[in-house]
Amino acid sequence: MTRGFLSTLAGVLLLAALLVATVISLWQGDRMERRQLALDKRLQLVEKQLEEGVSLGSSGSRSGSATRGGIFGAAEPDYVTAALSDPSNALSRDPSPWLPPEAKAGGTLLLQLSSDPKGLNYVAENGADVSRIETFNQLGMISRHRKDPTRFGPALAYHLKIEDDYKTFTYKMRQDIYWHQPAVDLSDERFTWLKGDHQVTATDVVFQLDMILNKDVTGAAASRSYLNEVESYEALDEFTFRIKFKKKLYTNLSTIVPGIGPTPEFLYAFDEDGQRYSEDIIGARFQDHWYNPNALGCGPYRFVSYEPGVAITLERDPRHPMGGNAFDKVIYQILKDQTSWPRKLRTGELSLSVLQPAQYRAEVVEGTEQSPFKDGSLEGGEYWAFGFYYIGWNADRPWFSDKKVRWAMSHAFNAQGILDDVFMGLGTRSTGPIASFLPYYNSDLTPIPFDLDKAAALLDQAGWVDTNDNGLRDKTINGQVVEFDFTLIVYGGGDEYLTMGNIFKEDLAQIGVKMNVQPLDWAVHLKKKDERDYDAMTLAWATGTEVDFHQIWHSSQADVPKGSNYVGFRNAEADKIIDAMRAEFEFDERVRLSRDFHKLIYDEQPYTFFYTKKRVLYWQDELKNVWFALTRPQENHRPWYLSEQ
Repeated sequence: MTRGFLSTLAGVLLLAALLVATVISLWQGDRMERRQLALDKRLQLVEKQLEEGVSLGSSGSRSGSATRGGIFGAAEPDYVTAALSDPSNALSRDPSPWLPPEAKAGGTLLLQLSSDPKGLNYVAENGADVSRIETFNQLGMISRHRKDPTRFGPALAYHLKIEDDYKTFTYKMRQDIYWHQPAVDLSDERFTWLKGDHQVTATDVVFQLDMILNKDVTGAAASRSYLNEVESYEALDEFTFRIKFKKKLYTNLSTIVPGIGPTPEFLYAFDEDGQRYSEDIIGARFQDHWYNPNALGCGPYRFVSYEPGVAITLERDPRHPMGGNAFDKVIYQILKDQTSWPRKLRTGELSLSVLQPAQYRAEVVEGTEQSPFKDGSLEGGEYWAFGFYYIGWNADRPWFSDKKVRWAMSHAFNAQGILDDVFMGLGTRSTGPIASFLPYYNSDLTPIPFDLDKAAALLDQAGWVDTNDNGLRDKTINGQVVEFDFTLIVYGGGDEYLTMGNIFKEDLAQIGVKMNVQPLDWAVHLKKKDERDYDAMTLAWATGTEVDFHQIWHSSQADVPKGSNYVGFRNAEADKIIDAMRAEFEFDERVRLSRDFHKLIYDEQPYTFFYTKKRVLYWQDELKNVWFALTRPQENHRPWYLSEQ
């Protein structure tokens, strides 16, 4: 009986304890739910205030200066601050912030592209249009100071140690950078593997180099040409990356080290169902990846959408901790008809636009005083673009393997007349593969004059004569009679190049050469170049403050699929100068070597060099802090903001 009573009492006490525990649990659960709701509201407030350019102190009050977040950057982690005071760090803080203190958050920046990009995979595509998107969307490991590009500053990496006589470089990476959410439908069960946060780590940098060095990634051929002296690279831990080179080369420091960045392995190493590609096929699958029509980065603006023929839309990433993203959205409209650009600028459908030469003539030179391009309604400016424009001659075609013929083409091209009359004098003649305002440029070389008699004489010397009296020059090559009848591909997005081509065509006809002019959309133009499916074409190279000729001119690059030496230039003496210049650190000697190389290229005329361009731009008055960078991209819009939304 006693045992039964005790058993009953124990059961009652246990039931009471369970009841109390249940009540406490319900009370705690309700309390936690209320706390979670309050925390959600608090996080929403923090996000809103970060977007407005402020941060919260411990009391919730607004604070300014170095702790400002959002468009001015979040409070800097202590480990970054300490590292930037380390004497062994090759990176230093840029004294020029992205945005001035008076900058405002908000509004939409309306820009334009003249054609649809081939794809938005930043490793497999390297066109200028893709680079413009990348500037907003992605981060590199390090940056150059905005007002002094000779100095390196932090970006994804906050510390760079240089050892072993410029052969070993070790990066320490920030731990608060995340990849944006991929632009897929996450409600589709097929993409559940992409949900969640994905931190940017050193393995993403390893993955990028793996893809660049994979020969099946044909679009990375130009980048791959810089990495032939890499000895090893590795992720030492989650946020430390090291690369070693076999030799001490100037390009290690000037080109490769600043150019390294991450590529999201969690996305590009997998097929659409989340299955990892095997090592034997990953390069080919990466080149033609299922996600390539979209972009994915870890920079200040995240990719939202791309509608071919319409627009590419980006929006501010509120979690990005480094600022420089004042606009709510950035929209690149696809405007293939360049004649529409001034009209859309007038109506406010564009925030900014370059004026093509014909537009400059109509709106500025011949425009009335009431024109918004002249009455102060629009702001304007200009800058000299790094790079040069040219006609490239395919040396593997029968007409252009002889330099006498290439010189004849240059004499037959009325470069100065076309620059003055068609391109409205917006540039200066160029004689070689360097922007004409850089110290590396050989100013002793004079532009080749327009001279049809000289051109005809050179063709005679090269054996191109009219043997059958049909009005066209011809030559017997390997037993076959070849007529001098070729096609020049010109950029189809603007009337100037078609006009230029037709003038050239008429002049060549006077000396017995038939040239067909073929305007092409930019994507098709690039495809023809990559496949070497052309006789001659108009193109341009965008360059920078540093000079390295290996990618474009070294003989080793002449037969690389999709490589940059697509004119097939092969010259042993040029190779020696290129190799010597890569190993030279002394500025004066680099200048001497560069000018020697310039002279050699001038003598060979693999290109008919045209001009270095002066870009004239106009923008809406409410667009503020507009200035043009000293390095590519010169139209870097991150310091800009809108005074009114």
